[in-house]
Amino acid sequence: MTLCLATAWLALVTGLGWWMSQLIVTAHLDSLAASAEYEVVTTARVMDRLFTEMVSVANMVAGQTQVIQLATRYRADPPGFAELTRQQRAAELTRDPLVRKVGDFMNALASDLRYARIYMNNTSDDTVTASNWAESDSIVGMIYSGRPYLIDALRNGKGSSFGIARLLKTPSYFVASRIDDANDVPLGSVTVKFDAPDVATYLTGRHIALIVNRQGRVITTSSEPFMLRNVAALLPPGTLLPPDGEEEPGEPLDIRAMAGSAHADQWLIDGQPYLLRRQPLAGTPYQLFTLASLEQLAPMRWQHFWAAGLVAVFGLVLILLAGQATRQMMMRRQDERYAANYDALTDLPNRRAVLTELDRLFALAKRTQQWVLVAFVDLDEFKTINDTYGHAVGDKFLVEVGQRLSVGLRASDMLGRFGGDEFIVIGLVAPPGPDDPDEAVDAMRRRLAPLLIGTYAISGCSFDYSGASFGIVSVDPSVSSLRTALKLADKLMYADKRARSAQSLRHLSAEPLDCHTE
Repeated sequence: MTLCLATAWLALVTGLGWWMSQLIVTAHLDSLAASAEYEVVTTARVMDRLFTEMVSVANMVAGQTQVIQLATRYRADPPGFAELTRQQRAAELTRDPLVRKVGDFMNALASDLRYARIYMNNTSDDTVTASNWAESDSIVGMIYSGRPYLIDALRNGKGSSFGIARLLKTPSYFVASRIDDANDVPLGSVTVKFDAPDVATYLTGRHIALIVNRQGRVITTSSEPFMLRNVAALLPPGTLLPPDGEEEPGEPLDIRAMAGSAHADQWLIDGQPYLLRRQPLAGTPYQLFTLASLEQLAPMRWQHFWAAGLVAVFGLVLILLAGQATRQMMMRRQDERYAANYDALTDLPNRRAVLTELDRLFALAKRTQQWVLVAFVDLDEFKTINDTYGHAVGDKFLVEVGQRLSVGLRASDMLGRFGGDEFIVIGLVAPPGPDDPDEAVDAMRRRLAPLLIGTYAISGCSFDYSGASFGIVSVDPSVSSLRTALKLADKLMYADKRARSAQSLRHLSAEPLDCHTE
C-alpha cells in the first residue's frame, strides 16, 4: 500500500506540477506578448512622430524666405567651383553674410531639436550653408554627389535615407526637402540629419527595440550588440529587398525559428530566445521590431521542477513515515490479535480461538448437515514430569506434544491448547451410520493416541511416556449445543483417565541422561 501511495503521489505531483508549470509559463508568455505588443505600438508612434517632425522641419526650413533667397543666389556652382578644395569653397561661401545668417538660423534650430545637423545643398549637390558653418568640422563646400536622398528631393520634392556619415562615420538618418522658387523651379534642398545614437534615446522600454531597413539591417537599436547587424530572417515575407549598393547589408545574426512554441514569432537569435513583435513605421521604408527576452523561461521551468521535486520528496517522506507507522501499528495489532488467540508456548490456538472456531463449526454443521467432532486430550503424569525434570523440560514437552498431535490432524481439523496440560481437537465429520455410530470417534483416537506414546528426548533428558487420556465425542449440532459437547468430551476424558489409572500399565518410566532437575 505504501508503494502504491508513493507511486500515486509521484504521478500526481508530476502531472499537477507539469500542468501548473505550463499554466505559469503560458501566463508569463501571454504577459510578455502583451507587453511587447504594447511597447512596439507605442514606440512606433514615437518614431512616427519623430520622422514626421524631421520632414516637417525640412519643409519648414525649405520654405523660409531667406533660405529661398540664398538658394536662388547659389542655385548652381559657378564655373570652376568644383575644382576648388572644400576649404576654398567654404571660404568663398561664408564671406556672404546671408550664408552665415541662414547657417546661424539652422544652428539654433538644430540645437533646439537636438538634431546632428541641418544644411542646404544647391542643384550641384554643393553644401551652401550648414548649422556648423563656423566650426572646424564644417561641411560647407562639401559636394555630396550621388546621394539618393538629395536626388529624390530634387526630383520628387522629398527624400530620405539611412547611411554612415562620411566625416564622422556615424550612422545617421537624412531627410531632405526641395527648395522651390515662386514658379516651382527647383533651387536646391534642405537636409535634416539625425544621428542614430540620438534616435536610440527614444527607444525606451523594458524590451529590445530595433529599427530595421528593407535590406534587414539594424539601423538603430536600444541594444548595442544588434547595431548594424542583419536580421533579414525576421522581416515579414515579401518585404525584403536586395542590397541597394549604398550601404553594407551588415553581418547576419544566427536566427532560427523556435518550433512548437506556444506563441508565434519565437526566435533563437545568436542562441538566445526572444519573442518578436513588428510594426511598420509610417512614411518610411523601415520597420520597428520589439524583442522580448525569453531567457527567464528556462530558469523558471527549473524552479518549477525543483519545487515539484521538493514537494514530491516531502510527500514521499510523509508517506514512508506514515507507512512505517501504519506497518508498526498493524504489526502491533497482529501481535495483539495473535496473543489474544494463540498460546505463547506451543504456538497453537488458545481457548478463546478454539471456542470461536467451535462456534463457527456448529453454525456451519447445521447448514451443511454435518456433525461436530470434539476431542479433549489430557496429559497424564505431567506434574511428575515437571517435578522430576523441571518446568523448562515440561514446557518443551508440551511443545513436542503439540507437534506430535499436529501430525495426526486432518486438513479441516483444528488443534488448540485448552489450558495447562489439556489440548483440544475439533473438526467436522459426516453423520455416523447406523452400523457403526462411533466410527469417527474411533478413527480420531487411532490417529492421535499412538502419536503421544513413546520416548521423549528433551534438553539432555530422555524418558518414555505411556500416553494421554482422551475424551472424544461426535455430536449432532441440531440437538446438542457447544457447551453440551464440551461437557461430554470432558466427562469422557476423565472416564478414560480413571480407566487408565486402574490398569496395571507402566505410565511413566524415566531414564535421565545427564539431566539436571529443579
